[in-house]
Amino acid sequence: MQKPGYGLTRQAFWTSFVLAWIVIGAIVAGGLRGSREAVDLAGITVPSMIALIAALLGIHRAFGSMDYRSAANLPREQPGGASGEIQ
Repeated sequence: MQKPGYGLTRQAFWTSFVLAWIVIGAIVAGGLRGSREAVDLAGITVPSMIALIAALLGIHRAFGSMDYRSAANLPREQPGGASGEIQ
């Protein structure tokens, strides 16, 4: 069985993770300084960034192994291009 490939590189994964935390930090810092715009943005931005972080870390870690299970259940290719299924 071949290892599943991903389009997102490890560097892009960590970059998204760090940028999400920077956005949260900037919104919190703006709110603490009394910026009304930061407080207005916080209601949608902070939950969105937390969802992004959860998707990048928790959800991928919990369900990433399902790629292997799905790849194992695919029909095998026979030499000559015919699939292993009977039609």
